[in-house]
Amino acid sequence: MSTTSRSDRGSGFKLDRLAGFSDGVIAIAITLLVLGLEVPSSHTVNTSELGNYLRESLHPAMGYVVSFVLIGTFWLSHYVIFHYLTHATRPLIVLNGLFLLCLTFLPFPTGLQAAYRHDEFAMVFYSFSLFMCGVTLLGIWLYASKQHRLINPNTSPTVVQSMTQRLAIAPSLCILAIGCSFLSIGISRMILLAIPCFYFSHQLVDSGWRALAPSS
Repeated sequence: MSTTSRSDRGSGFKLDRLAGFSDGVIAIAITLLVLGLEVPSSHTVNTSELGNYLRESLHPAMGYVVSFVLIGTFWLSHYVIFHYLTHATRPLIVLNGLFLLCLTFLPFPTGLQAAYRHDEFAMVFYSFSLFMCGVTLLGIWLYASKQHRLINPNTSPTVVQSMTQRLAIAPSLCILAIGCSFLSIGISRMILLAIPCFYFSHQLVDSGWRALAPSS
């Protein structure tokens, strides 16, 4: 471990407030998603038209579910990263802020993609927004894990590599989804839905978590 890393470790910021703030912001982002689902007024949609309205609302509802699951996956990744951290530094706070900025922006492309369900650009914009979430989250880990700068010194290199590979899944699949958007929007959506499934492919990260004593 480098001398710089040791000195940083002694002068870092506490993680509890940063983690609490991040959890609150992510919770707000998830809550904002549901605001895109409109409940019709009985004066604009009568009983005979309710069935058609619900069918038309199915796509926005599915968009809400997909974004909810993806944000939940990003939160889980963020949670695991913070388990390995021993303290925070100013650069980490900045990187964390960029991640939260990208994440809280997701309700907008989610609503846009639901409104323009057959538009390739709307799908590309949605996939790119998810890509930015994944890249900024990966950036947090790469900064923190370089030479064990901010992570528990007992974390093995294989666990660090496995976590890096896990976090690289979302950006990689988002790039693939962007490319497929011009061929089939349906396939692009299926690729994005695969992100949570592939997330659990690196179980070594979880075993490394259990092997470490809880950080203070």
